[in-house]
Amino acid sequence: MTDTAPERPLPDPPPDLTPDALDLWEDILTHHGATITTIGFGALVQSVKLVALADRAEEAIGSDFVVIGFRGAPVSNPLFDTVRQARTAAVTALKTVGANLGDAPSGTNAGRALAGARWRKAR
Repeated sequence: MTDTAPERPLPDPPPDLTPDALDLWEDILTHHGATITTIGFGALVQSVKLVALADRAEEAIGSDFVVIGFRGAPVSNPLFDTVRQARTAAVTALKTVGANLGDAPSGTNAGRALAGARWRKAR
């Protein structure tokens, strides 16, 4: 007879996550939940919120890549900056979690996690 710990249910995700952010939440906790530290868990929460923010900003952009600026000239949609900054911050937050995500450098794992969530969305 072997002693095995019962599987713990995943903690509830933060409210209002997008499908990509929820996929990321579930993937990280399913595969690495037993090794995530308290600090790493906090970083994961912030990361999925940032992914949801970036997803919503992308939805808001839609096909409006160019908008009219305050002086009447066409400019790049300013929400692109929000998307870039949110995704960059999400990867940075995932690097904190990444210390417990395997043997690849944490930035690599963070990028893999985000790319995996985006790939599943495209399927």
